[in-house]
Amino acid sequence: MPLRADVFRVGILHTELERKAPGLLYRDIVRGKDDVQAAIDRIARAKADILVLLDFDFDYHLVALKAFAKGIHDGGGPDYAYQFAQRPNTGMPSGLDLNNDRRLGTPKDTQGYGRFSGQGGMAVLSRFPIAAESAENFSNVIWTDLPWAELPQIEGAPFLTPNVAGTLRLSTTGHWVVPIQFPNGARVHLLTYHATPPAFDGAEGLNGLRNADETRFWLKYLETNQPENPIVVGGANLDPLRGDGRRGAIKKLLTLPMLQDPFDESTITVDWTDIDLGEMRTDYVLPSTDLIVQEVGTLWPLERSDDHSRHALVWADIEMPSPAAPVMLETSAMTQ
Repeated sequence: MPLRADVFRVGILHTELERKAPGLLYRDIVRGKDDVQAAIDRIARAKADILVLLDFDFDYHLVALKAFAKGIHDGGGPDYAYQFAQRPNTGMPSGLDLNNDRRLGTPKDTQGYGRFSGQGGMAVLSRFPIAAESAENFSNVIWTDLPWAELPQIEGAPFLTPNVAGTLRLSTTGHWVVPIQFPNGARVHLLTYHATPPAFDGAEGLNGLRNADETRFWLKYLETNQPENPIVVGGANLDPLRGDGRRGAIKKLLTLPMLQDPFDESTITVDWTDIDLGEMRTDYVLPSTDLIVQEVGTLWPLERSDDHSRHALVWADIEMPSPAAPVMLETSAMTQ
C-alpha cells in the first residue's frame, strides 16, 4: 500500500530476535543472518510509518537498532530516521534471590527474565520525529507500591518476602508513553509494553498476576491521564478468549470507552502450534476513539520456520489527526 500524506500506519512486531549475549544481535544484523533478514523483508513489505519492536536486544547507544533501521531502508522499506529505546527491565539484576533457589545472579533473579541486561527489550522506529524529551518511562514502578495491585499469596499470606516486595518492579520489560510528532503539529502518544507470559507458575500464580497487572496499568493510567491521541501498542501475552492467564484485564482494556479495538475478536497474531499452545491473539494496536481507523491487518512471514518469528506484524491505518486547539486564557488570568 503506498504511503499517503493524510494517513499513517502504526504497527507492532514481536521479532523473536533476542540473542544469548550482548552484541550478538548487532553482529547478526551486520552479517544479514536469515532470521534478521526475514524480519527486515517483512517490515519493508508492511511499510508502517511507526513500528514497535518487541524482543529486540537493547544496547546503550542503540547501535543494533540503528543498524536494523538502516537495513530496512536499504532493503526498500521506510526510512526510520527516528529511533527510541530505553533500558528494559529484562536481565536487570535485582541483587536478590527472586526465585528462592538459593543462588544469586541467575536469569530468574532479574527484574524481567534475561541472561543479560537488555536482552529481549523494546524499541520504536518512526518516520516522524519522536519527542523523546517528553517521553514517560514507568518501568521502575515497584509492583507492591500500586494500591490496586493483585499480589501473589499462598494460603492467604503474602508470597513475596519483604525484600523482594520492595524491589520487584511491575514491568517485565517496560511501560513507556512515547510521543510522535506529525508535520501538521499534531501528536499521538504510544502506550507500549511487553508483559510476562502468564505461565510457569506455582500455586501462588505470580506470573499470571503480574501479567494481568501489566495490562491493568494502562487501564489505571488512562483513568487519570489524558494524553493527546493515545494508542496502546503492546504485547500483552494475553488472549481474551484462549489460553492461560487472567483474561479480565485484557477484556477491560479492549472495551475501555476511550479506546477502540478495530480488529475482529477472532484475530490471530501468534502461531504457537510448535509448543502445543495453538493460535492466539497477544499483540495489540488499540487507537483512541478520537482517531479514525481506515484499515487494519496482520502480515505473516512468507515462510514459517524456526528461524522466523511466529508472530504476525499487526498494523492499523489511521487518519492523521488535526493538531490540538491552543488553550485560550481568560483576559482576567492574562492580566493578573
